[in-house]
Amino acid sequence: MIKERPKFNWLHLLIFIVVVEAIGSLSAWLAGDIKAVYNGLNLPVLSPPDGLFGIVWPILYALIAIAGYLVFQQATTHRDRLMDATLFGIQLLLNFIWSIIFFSQSAYWWGLVIIIVLDLVVLLCILQFYRSSRLAAILMVPYLGWICFATYLTLGVALLN
Repeated sequence: MIKERPKFNWLHLLIFIVVVEAIGSLSAWLAGDIKAVYNGLNLPVLSPPDGLFGIVWPILYALIAIAGYLVFQQATTHRDRLMDATLFGIQLLLNFIWSIIFFSQSAYWWGLVIIIVLDLVVLLCILQFYRSSRLAAILMVPYLGWICFATYLTLGVALLN
């Protein structure tokens, strides 16, 4: 029997976007004056200007939220729904705590450990989400690219500071 896909629900999508953006904003707020800390660090080569982060992260959070909405809407088995939700939650939690650990605690090496785990979890999200929604998996790829770059930056900061 072929399952009919659920209808698109703008309200649910909006809720996903608002919640994920709020989590990102709360993390940034709890991390303190990120801009001042960032500008006070010895940064590795290829470090972007501080203003770029305020442009990139809201876009990435929107993509993450849309991907989350799609997999929650389109997962067809209990196992996929559970795996999607677990991985989605873990990557959000790791993303949330990274800024706080790195910027407010200046724990650069712990930040490196957290972001490496985040890289792996996001890669697992992409692989798992592909089972439920190919579009959701694709929407997570820019996030993975950016956090891999952030891993390089984190390693550079840990080494230089």
